[in-house]
Formats: sequence, structure tokens, C-alpha cells
Amino acid sequence: MRVPGLSDRSFGASWFRMFGLRYIVTTVASLKSVSDCSIGGMTMRITLLAVFVLCSSPAFAQAVGGSEKGRPVTGDPGISSMVVMDRDDFRVLRDWAEPGAVRRMHQHADATYHVFTLVTGQLVLTIEGQAPVDVKQGDVVELKGGVMHTFKNTGTVTATIVEVFGKKPKA
Repeated sequence: MRVPGLSDRSFGASWFRMFGLRYIVTTVASLKSVSDCSIGGMTMRITLLAVFVLCSSPAFAQAVGGSEKGRPVTGDPGISSMVVMDRDDFRVLRDWAEPGAVRRMHQHADATYHVFTLVTGQLVLTIEGQAPVDVKQGDVVELKGGVMHTFKNTGTVTATIVEVFGKKPKA
């Protein structure tokens, strides 16, 4: 059965979450009446709703993007990074932060702009001179190019981060 609105190409949808959602939608759709379920239609629908909520929760989120390809960041245990793309005018990094890991205060001196996207997990991001900000899965934060910043994984799963940096034109 094809579930409207869901695609095999949905960004960030893990196989587990897709399978779980499709199974639950198919099962709920097949319950035509209370008599379809021997334990009672309402109980079954509540149970299926609970399973759906649990399967969709960030607690089941996993690091994405091949964290085994990342290199450890020197001086920051539990943090790894890889260059996804490096062009004359921009660079893309994918970072992973294990639960509790801290990326120390740093900057990207050549950046003209910095877009910080949290794909999985949860973090506290601190930008120099500003109050710390809670960043949740799916949040996108724009930082000024070259600004000092740090982050800590405050969640229970490995956080996956994608960062895009504008680069100063070469002279």
C-alpha cells in the first residue's frame, strides 16, 4: 500500500521510521470497525498510536551520513568531522557529536557566512557574546562568518550536523 505524502526519498527518513509509519498507517486503515480486533478497536488504536509516537520520537533518531567516514577532531573527544564539498565560494562539513561531547570554542576564519543545521539529536549552541541556545533536530541557525562558537550534545543520541560556509573570494 502506498501511503499518501510519504516517499521512499523523504530526506532524513530512516528505514525503521518509514517501515514503522507505513505499518501503523496500513494497520489502522485496515481496522474497519471495533469488531475487527479481538482486543477491542479502541485499545488497538491507542496501542498503535503509542507505537507510532515512540517510533517517531527523536530517541530513535540515529546519526546519519556515514559517521565512520568522519575524522576525530583533535582536542574534542567524541566529535568527528568530514568535508563533504569544498569549492572556491563555499564549503560543506558534516559533523557528529556523541552524547555529552563538547566542541570547544572555535571559529572558521575564512567564512563569510555560516549556516548550522542539526539533522539529528539536540545541542546547546553558544555564540561568543550571546546566551546559549537550545538547538533541536531540524533546526537551522545562521551565524555571522568567522564568529567564535561552541556546542555541546545534550541529548542521548549522536548528533549529526551539516554546516555550510561562504568563503571569501580569492584575490
